[in-house]
Amino acid sequence: MGQMGSIEQFFLSGNTLPAMPEIARQLIASFDDEKVDLHTIVKLTSQEQSLALKILRLANSARYARSRTVTSLTDAAGMLGMERLRNLVLAASIAGAFPRVDGLDRIAFWKHSIATGGYARWFARILGVDADSGYLAGFMLRSGQLLMAGALPGAIAAVEADCTTPGVRMAHEQRILGCNHAQVTAELARRWQLPQRLIDGFAHSDRPLEARPFSLLAALLNMAAVMADSGAMNVPASEALQEAEGPLLDHLRLDVPWLQSTAPTFEELTAPVDELLS
Repeated sequence: MGQMGSIEQFFLSGNTLPAMPEIARQLIASFDDEKVDLHTIVKLTSQEQSLALKILRLANSARYARSRTVTSLTDAAGMLGMERLRNLVLAASIAGAFPRVDGLDRIAFWKHSIATGGYARWFARILGVDADSGYLAGFMLRSGQLLMAGALPGAIAAVEADCTTPGVRMAHEQRILGCNHAQVTAELARRWQLPQRLIDGFAHSDRPLEARPFSLLAALLNMAAVMADSGAMNVPASEALQEAEGPLLDHLRLDVPWLQSTAPTFEELTAPVDELLS
């Protein structure tokens, strides 16, 4: 079976394709709209009660709690700020579109996804890429693996069992399944009619140095995934990045010790997961 055939097997009519959540679609459209403000995001969030309740729980969690309980979405939004609110609603909305699957630890999976989104946003600012697009792409990067696990749970469980060092997941998938989750995510993004820059970023994130033209988004997605792996595996980020992507770091002229000293922590990035998945 060729590579495209390998990807197509996860989109056959027998497999239920998650629908793009309407709130997520509108939030993504808001990235390029300069007129969007905090009130716009609050109004969108309030359309779905379960999302609004998650944001309220998050605002009242130990991470954000102040002296008084937050009771309105407007107050919660003011506390979180527009960027954080939009990204959290986006994450909760997209995560809710996917069913639970065998072969993957649900909490660990979404912690990794939200950490990848956070690191991708951080790298985007360093490299001059749109930070909102970076966050969305990072958060969605592994979503293709959910489609793979839905069709072939045993194979994905075997891949995960082999992921004992940062940055090897896509190579293991390629070896076992003939394609990797980033390629499947790229096809999902195409079917969801996401911007072409995101589709290209997903498609080339496994080997960003080979992309023509070179894609900064693909590069930062690759590095963000390695950073999330390092946090999940408790491996120093500098060691993980240098080992997995030394040539890419050299190409981008990134100083690893500086990255290590300024990067957000895995725990900091993944703190909202319990509230978002509850």
